[in-house]
Amino acid sequence: MDNTHNNDLITNWLTLTHIQMNVTNELEANLQAKHGLSINEFYLLLFLSEAPEKKLKLQKLESMVGLSQSAISRLVSRFEAKGCGALERKACDEDRRSIYTSLTPIGEGKLIRAQETFKDTLTAVFPEKEVEELLEQMVQRKKQA
Repeated sequence: MDNTHNNDLITNWLTLTHIQMNVTNELEANLQAKHGLSINEFYLLLFLSEAPEKKLKLQKLESMVGLSQSAISRLVSRFEAKGCGALERKACDEDRRSIYTSLTPIGEGKLIRAQETFKDTLTAVFPEKEVEELLEQMVQRKKQA
């Protein structure tokens, strides 16, 4: 792989990650302003809403949200401390060491409202054409390598 090709590939990748970061920042700002939610809290509600019985073990949420064990525990604790009633934590009947976090009807309502903001923000700020072109360039360079 020549140096020009390598630099183009790296530049495209950095551009793509920059776009992702900008969109994430916009999502975070809008979710915070309109619903008092961080993006990780939104993901937490979303993943719980999609789970069987709307509950998951903290260990499972770690990998889904992409946070460490301590970070996901702090996230759930902070969310509960808000006192909005969106989540409940319960000990697992089969394994008392495991903790389930479940979505309440209040949390479900909060998620439904926040999903609209999430969708509207993505529609407004996601540079679809630019991302398409970048991905196409990256795929073509890979094929040429």
